[in-house]
Amino acid sequence: MSIEPRIYPDPEIDRGTKIVRGICGALLGVVLALAAWFRFRGFGLLGTAVLFAASIGLCTVGAIRHGDAFWNGLLRRRR
Repeated sequence: MSIEPRIYPDPEIDRGTKIVRGICGALLGVVLALAAWFRFRGFGLLGTAVLFAASIGLCTVGAIRHGDAFWNGLLRRRR
């Protein structure tokens, strides 16, 4: 007789949590985009727009969908 692990579905995320995660992810995206922009001495207008849009979008979606796992992964990568 084997004991199988119990797998629980992830609880549904409420609206307030999604908003907080989205705002924090967007702020991280802005910081990362600014760091890249200064490090590579700027881009043209289109390059800058794409850089900021992609960075903000990816960080926002990552923070909303993955929550704490997103932030833990970022902190582990930084170390």
